[in-house]
Order: sequence, then C-alpha cells, then structure tokens
Amino acid sequence: MTLSLIRIALGCCAVVFASLAFSGEPGASKARALDRPVLEFHQGQYFRWSAPRGWGMNETTNGVDLFAPGRATFVSSALLAGGFGDMSPPQFLAMTLRQVNPSARVTQARRLRDQPGILAPWRVEEYEIAATYQGIPVRMNATVGVSSAYGRYYATMTLYQSPASTWEQVRTWLPAVAHSIVVTNPRQVAGADRVMLPRNNPLDNSGLIESWRQKGLSEDRISQARQEATMGYERMHDSQTGRNYNMPYEAYDAAAGGYRNPMRPNELLRKAGPGE
Repeated sequence: MTLSLIRIALGCCAVVFASLAFSGEPGASKARALDRPVLEFHQGQYFRWSAPRGWGMNETTNGVDLFAPGRATFVSSALLAGGFGDMSPPQFLAMTLRQVNPSARVTQARRLRDQPGILAPWRVEEYEIAATYQGIPVRMNATVGVSSAYGRYYATMTLYQSPASTWEQVRTWLPAVAHSIVVTNPRQVAGADRVMLPRNNPLDNSGLIESWRQKGLSEDRISQARQEATMGYERMHDSQTGRNYNMPYEAYDAAAGGYRNPMRPNELLRKAGPGE
C-alpha cells in the first residue's frame, strides 16, 4: 500500500466522522431550553478538536479523549488503521467497551447508510448504551464505522457519555464536541509513518495542484456550513489571538450584530473561513 493510499484511507475516516454528524435528528432539540457552552478550538500533534473551557484533554496517535471535571461526562474518538483480521462495527464496539467500561450494555442499535471506502465500503452503526460510572448511572452514544477487506480493516469510533440525570440536556451539544475531532496530521496519525513504503516521485504540476486546492476550498465551505447548520454551532475566529470558537446559535447578539468575544465581550468575533 502506498503512502498516498494510506492518506486516502485516513481521509475516508475523516469523511465517516463528518458524515456521521448528520445521522441524528437536530429538530428534536428545539423543544428544549438550550444552555450550551462555547467550544474552544485546540490543535494537537495529530488532531484538532473543540471543547468547553476547563475540560481535560488527552491526545494519542490513535485518538482524542476530552473530559469534564469529574470525568463522568466525556467525549472520545478512536481510529485504528490497518488492523489484521475481519471486523464488524458490533465487534469493534464490544472490544472497545471492554476497555472503557465493562458494565456497558447496548440498549439500542441502528444501521446507518454505508459510506464509500477505498478497498471496501464503510459499514456504519449507531448505538445507545447504558452503564454505571463510579456507581452513577450514565448514558452513552457511540457511532462506529468499519471498512474491512483482504484480511485488513480500518475502524473509527466517536463516543460521548454523561450522567443519566443530565443526558437530555448535554446531548444538545456533546455531538458537536465529538464531531469537531478531525485528523490534521495524516502522515503520522494511527502510526502511518511507521510503515515501510517504496519511494514515490509525483510530478509537480502547479496549475493542477492549484485547481484541486480551489476545488477543496469550495467543498470545505459547503461541508462547514452543513455541519454548522446541523449542530447549531457557528465557527468564529478571534483575529487578535488567533483562537477559534464554536459559538452556539443562541449566543448571537442581534443588537451588536454578531457573536461577542468570550475573552473580550466588548469585541465581536469574525466568521472563520474554511480550514481555520
């Protein structure tokens, strides 16, 4: 497998993450009173993500864990590239839950639309889960995608959890945290840089490269707008500090004509462009 193929496969993982963000039913949350936090962006070595201020963060080459104080509420992502054997979403979920929380039990499973893959389509399933954490009843939601072919598989999972008592409220914004996690270092993520590969000398066609870059920017704008509309968050940028925020729609100040900067409330944030 060439390095470009590994990058494409990891890119497909990102597509699965993004596409799964639209599997829910955002309209159902409109009947609830919203009290959603501002999400601050962070850049790690392999991934980028957003989370409420004060949350703990742990990044590895295979994923990101984000957790509130007390750790009963958390978001986790996992990415496995090039595993050996055959794998299905239920099997990958069971393997993960044995490590995360052995008390977990699936209460509902739903097959989602398959996503395109390089060697094989991604089979995608969503699960509702009940468990206990330090004696407290908790609820989880997990979305798992697996692409398996020729004795190897790629798997990706997003999972978020909270105490059962706060589940209905936090699930109005926890999915936005989960689906903000994206791969930014495909050369090293999931150990891709440790695979010995033949050298490749691609042609340098600056005109062709620029045309594909412009095409990608257009697709990024569409993808960003679609995700913002689905999640109810808008990506904004602080020009002075360079920090990005995911601002909940209800934080929009109509009188001021924008979103107020969480750090300097007398200033307005500007709309973040694609890739920011």
